[in-house]
Amino acid sequence: MSNDESEEVLRAREQIRALVNEITAISRGDASEAEFYAGMLQRILQAMEAVAGIVWLVREGGKAEPICHAGLQATGLTGSPQAEEVHLKLVQTLLGSPSGLVVPPGAELTGVDSTAMAANTSALSVIAMPIEQGEKRAGLIEVFQHPQDRQVERGYLVFLQELAVVAGDYLARRQMVALGDQQAALAQVERFARSVHESLDPIATAMAIANEARRIIGCDRVGVLVRRRGKLRLEAVSGQQSVERRANEVQVIEALVQVVARAGEPLWHPDPDRELPPQIEEELENYIDESHTTALAIIPLEKPRSTPVVKPGGVDAVAVAKAEAAPRAAPEPIGALVVEWFKAAAVEPAQRVRVELVVEHGRAALANALTHTGLPLYPVISLAEKSRVLTNARNLPRTVMAGLASLAAILALVFVPAELRLEGKGSLEPVHRRDVFAKIDGVVEAIAAGVEHGAEVKDGQPLVRLRNTEVDVALADVLGRKASSEEQLRATRRSLLEDEKISADEKVRLDGRARQLQREIESLEEQRKLWESRREDLQVTSPIAGVIVTWQVRDRLLLRPVEKGQVLMSVADKTGPWELEIHMPDDRLGHVNRAALGAKAEKRDLQVDYILATDPGTRHRGTVREIHEQAEVRGEDGNTVLVRVTIDPDRHEKEELGAGASVTARIFCGRRSLGYVWFHDLLSFIQTQILFRLW
Repeated sequence: MSNDESEEVLRAREQIRALVNEITAISRGDASEAEFYAGMLQRILQAMEAVAGIVWLVREGGKAEPICHAGLQATGLTGSPQAEEVHLKLVQTLLGSPSGLVVPPGAELTGVDSTAMAANTSALSVIAMPIEQGEKRAGLIEVFQHPQDRQVERGYLVFLQELAVVAGDYLARRQMVALGDQQAALAQVERFARSVHESLDPIATAMAIANEARRIIGCDRVGVLVRRRGKLRLEAVSGQQSVERRANEVQVIEALVQVVARAGEPLWHPDPDRELPPQIEEELENYIDESHTTALAIIPLEKPRSTPVVKPGGVDAVAVAKAEAAPRAAPEPIGALVVEWFKAAAVEPAQRVRVELVVEHGRAALANALTHTGLPLYPVISLAEKSRVLTNARNLPRTVMAGLASLAAILALVFVPAELRLEGKGSLEPVHRRDVFAKIDGVVEAIAAGVEHGAEVKDGQPLVRLRNTEVDVALADVLGRKASSEEQLRATRRSLLEDEKISADEKVRLDGRARQLQREIESLEEQRKLWESRREDLQVTSPIAGVIVTWQVRDRLLLRPVEKGQVLMSVADKTGPWELEIHMPDDRLGHVNRAALGAKAEKRDLQVDYILATDPGTRHRGTVREIHEQAEVRGEDGNTVLVRVTIDPDRHEKEELGAGASVTARIFCGRRSLGYVWFHDLLSFIQTQILFRLW
């Protein structure tokens, strides 16, 4: 061999080694079978300068199927079913051979008995190398090449053998990955089954189904609805701790699931092969508009049928017949599974299989939970189960002590007497206090000097002067008309006394005119007195001696229009007696009235203790003087009854006696049990809101 030939052989070997390394690197990547074998075949044909090639893989049942091919049009095998059948028989024979073979054009392969098994009917040599996966024949690399020297063809076989080893390793790794994925899927399903069966609470079961199903299915969101009180309610959403019942999206999905459940069939959207009823289509459009879901599956969860138990003597035929018999009526679903995708255009077949797997486990777990919580006396049984920890040997002494303490507390609440004191809010007011009213409409023209908050005033002291133009105009008009009438009367009387030539008829007329003018003057005098009195009403005086208790008198009144009867200010006599005005809620009035009647029968006063907001640390006492008969609505306090309480002002410091000071008072309403004293409001609520409605 010359140097040129040896260098050419070395380059060829390096190219082949580089090609094998390249294919090996591809086999260790994430390429699929089709991508890997197509790339390998392309490089084989390029390296061997071959005409065509096929890579065959053995599928289930031992049948060989082509995974990829190239250049088959040049082999003459396509287009003729007979030629394809003969070639397929050749491939099966090559798969059974112990090693790679080169089959020349027109050559036949014979068995041990020299009988023909297969033949190469093409005009090209077939160079074939089996692919081994461990001890298993996994496939075949078949290359169509022009006839070559035997030594060259043997070199091709060595080259294909190296690539067959790489292909076998690739299949082995793919199988290991598949087994790993299968093992992970089984572990995931096992975890899902364990999670959904861990709890017998329907809500906890629904939460487990929603969260675990999302991982198995590979969707964006899963919701679980549970039948509660005859209606399917959304109880769990994957990734959420709770469900907001008032959310519009929750109400829309519940409406959609209701119509799907009535139809009795699962809903897969989009599904071009199924035409939806109008009711479902309308609700589906509403939900898609609300949630922007692109793909959706709603599966009603029905209670699984019971499985017949195998007895020692054999299968119970009656139980089998009952289990396999069709139900008389379509059962209502116990829940529903809602699976959503926000970007997928359709639900893939593999995802449908996972959804069905989730449905099988989920409906069984949910049915068990609903059956468990639907047992008679379940709350009592659950409480007993939870209290079992209290009765074990370690905690029994503590449980007994706690029980005795609770019993003692209950007996004390029932038999220990205590004072029933009913509380009410109110204010401190002087008994002698008057409001200063405007007796006539007008504008406040002036306020007397020194009239301000806290100023002392005397009875009848002028406080405010009003101006009323109407009174002034009317009074001036009356005075003018009166003066005119008096002048006319004097002229008429002079005519009667001085003129002797007038006739008797004229005298009678003048005398009547004089009497008429006299009556007009008397009427105008009465009007003048009336308008004068109204003019005097423009001067507002203090009704009693005391102190002005209205704040910012001048700012509130000066130059302001006022109406008749409007309160301008208040005057209180702080030196006289004081009282409390307590607004007692009307639902406590019964106790107060009974206590007042009892005190009256015993000829004693009904006692009250109170504290002032100005001095909450000091408790004072008083007596009930008057209880009003009519309840009134007073702001946030609701219906209240006014109770007047007499107090002794000498027991207070002068600074504490402020008109309108806030007071909290308690009226003594006799002695009742300690439990009633503490919880009488709760007992009243139970009697009015619960027991009354049950009777």
